[in-house]
This record gives sequence, structure tokens and C-alpha cells, in this order.
Amino acid sequence: MSGFGAVALVLAGLALSLSSTANAQEPSPPLKHPGDSAPIEGKPKSPNPAGPNDIVADFHVESTVLGFQQGVGPAVGRDVTYNGKMYVVSDIFTADGKPCFSGGSHFSIAPAGGRLVIGLKLTNPETINVASLK
Repeated sequence: MSGFGAVALVLAGLALSLSSTANAQEPSPPLKHPGDSAPIEGKPKSPNPAGPNDIVADFHVESTVLGFQQGVGPAVGRDVTYNGKMYVVSDIFTADGKPCFSGGSHFSIAPAGGRLVIGLKLTNPETINVASLK
């Protein structure tokens, strides 16, 4: 047998083995269309409690008034003492309108040492004035 005939036989055998392997596979299931199955109902949304971003400030002061260096201040949701009363930080913005950054930290910073304005909300109106106890 010539070299060409041997190669032809090998290729024919390979083709037969591949075709029988392809025929032995199980057929895939039919494709489902979105309208074929019943819709899955979602769970009702639970009411979310008010977060720190939902609190409206009673007033605003610069962070330096609270004892911070210029460009640094407490993050939203943090408690601070001001004039002997306890407040929660409700919002923060820069005096010149540029964005400020907290990143999950306890502090917020302003770009290039800008001035931060801090919104404060009294945590408990019945809070005793600490300064009057001294």
C-alpha cells in the first residue's frame, strides 16, 4: 500500500469515529422563551428606616467651629458635640460648591483644603446642656 493510500485510510477512519461520536450525544432540551413559563413574583419591599442622608439639618456651621482643621470634618451620620449639646451630622458640603469625600471614614475632607460646611440635627431636644453642669 502506498503512503497516500495509508493516509487516506487513516483520515477515513478518523472521520467515521468523529461522526459516530457526534451521533452518540444526547439532544439538547428545547429552548425556552420568556413567555413559556409563569412569572416569578418578587417579594414586597421592606420599609427602609430613615438613614443619615434623610435627616434635615437644624442649622449649618463650618467644620472649624466644631474644632476641626480647615478642610476636615466629621462624616455624615456621626455624632458631635456643639455648644454642650449632642448633634448628628446630617449633611456636608464645601463652601465653594466643590465635592467633598468621606469614603466610609469617620471624617470628610474637602479638596485642596477647602472649607467644609456641616449640617447639624439635634439628636434629642431634651439633651441636658453639658456646659451648664460645670
